[in-house]
Amino acid sequence: MFDQLVTRPRIRNCDLKSADMMFDGWLVERSIQIGWRLLAAFLVLLALGDPASAEDSDDCGGASVGPRRIAACSRIIGERTASPERRASAYRNRAIAWSDSGHDERALADYDSAIALDPDNTDAINDRGLIWLNKGENERAISDFDRAIELDPAKAAAFYNRGLAKAHTGDDAHSVADYSRAIELDPAYVAAFNNRGFVFNRMGEFDRAIADFDEAISLYPQHPFAYNNRAISWGAKGEGERAIADYSQAITLDPTYVNPYGSRGIYYFYDNDDPTKAQADFTAAVELAPHNAYYAIWLALALRRDAGIGHLRQSTERLDMTSWPAPLVRMFLGDQTPEEALAAANNSIPTTKRRNLCEANLYIAEFHWLRGDTDKALPFYRFAARDCPRDFIEYVAANRRLHALGVSP
Repeated sequence: MFDQLVTRPRIRNCDLKSADMMFDGWLVERSIQIGWRLLAAFLVLLALGDPASAEDSDDCGGASVGPRRIAACSRIIGERTASPERRASAYRNRAIAWSDSGHDERALADYDSAIALDPDNTDAINDRGLIWLNKGENERAISDFDRAIELDPAKAAAFYNRGLAKAHTGDDAHSVADYSRAIELDPAYVAAFNNRGFVFNRMGEFDRAIADFDEAISLYPQHPFAYNNRAISWGAKGEGERAIADYSQAITLDPTYVNPYGSRGIYYFYDNDDPTKAQADFTAAVELAPHNAYYAIWLALALRRDAGIGHLRQSTERLDMTSWPAPLVRMFLGDQTPEEALAAANNSIPTTKRRNLCEANLYIAEFHWLRGDTDKALPFYRFAARDCPRDFIEYVAANRRLHALGVSP
């Protein structure tokens, strides 16, 4: 299925499932930083330095990016007469530049240095938490966000980021509590509404999720994530037309946003009246995310039989055939049996077993359907409709097929 989490802060959307969460420190908090926070950093550096280094203070404080910013900050760090506060600020700003260029280890080292020089630097502690989150070190991230909140209980971004880390650990109740506190501190916090809605979707509280996405859209009508995520809520409630409308709006707002193409394509796939709509959406998804096995499978199903299987075989050159859902790809190619694919899902690690079994049931059903064997397909559609979480697109797919067949789940 399509990924439900943005897995790295620098990535604004992802290409595996269908809902998106946003990382505040990079999508929201850092945009604030480009304004008054970077102005403040520049003024701190300028005040703590000497007039001859004003250009370095400017570049390190945010007027420049990339190598020039790193070089300016490095010169300030190396100044023999620089105060601890000036060097701490330079370390933090260089960490931001390292992180923006994808060098998390260097960024982490610089944040450590900044915090060593200024242990109560809330921004550096919060930002370091984002690096830990980016590396998948959720508990370390939570520890930093705890400390940032202890130092500044009114810092909405720290509550937001801790909510994101809690969501990554599956602690939905505490994630909701942190997002709610962030919203109390900042009632116009768009990303917090979006992410709390995401968690409500995962909890099966779809009306509360829709209310949050409505608020996010009201605050920021150009928000494609919120439309995409509200579409998932509508789909879980059986409101297919409303889901399609929201996916379409997400695409209108951001034609390079891959997730709504894949999800809308699945709705079109089961409408049966015009397969070209599904083919067009899956083609767009494959073009935007050529390494995504799910989109490759759906395009193969939409193209049907020989043409689709030929396309799928060509796609294997770009796909990771060493991990899930590779067994499903091999099944459609005839290199593995449905029983073997199901066994692979059943042998998954506990944290992914339910998801993989859900997917296996749906795709095995489609495998049999593609071959015209409705009797073999039907029980697998029912398994998917029964066992898949309602916010999974496979749940929607199985129920739409069963509805078209006129049978109960």
